[in-house]
Amino acid sequence: MIEMCDLLLEHASDRQRLVDDPVIQAAAQRWIEVLGEAASHVSDEIKATHPQVAWREISGIRVILAHAYFHIEHDIVGNVIDNDVPLLRAQLAPIADSLSDDD
Repeated sequence: MIEMCDLLLEHASDRQRLVDDPVIQAAAQRWIEVLGEAASHVSDEIKATHPQVAWREISGIRVILAHAYFHIEHDIVGNVIDNDVPLLRAQLAPIADSLSDDD
């Protein structure tokens, strides 16, 4: 999930490129879908331990993007990248660190 956040922040955070470049649009949508799919596979224990992460909403946006075949609002994708992804990235880092410490 952290990798998807990093890809979104590195390659799709320029709003004008996101609007103008269909390849960036497709990549950003796919990376958000992967985030949602990954969130749906996070264990209930981790979700319960980290309720500050919007696990359900992350999974939900995947469903919306995966099934809105012909019309995706660029503003929605852009807002997710601008507002939600940096927060999610910040929330996931200590979770990943704690999991790697357990190994």
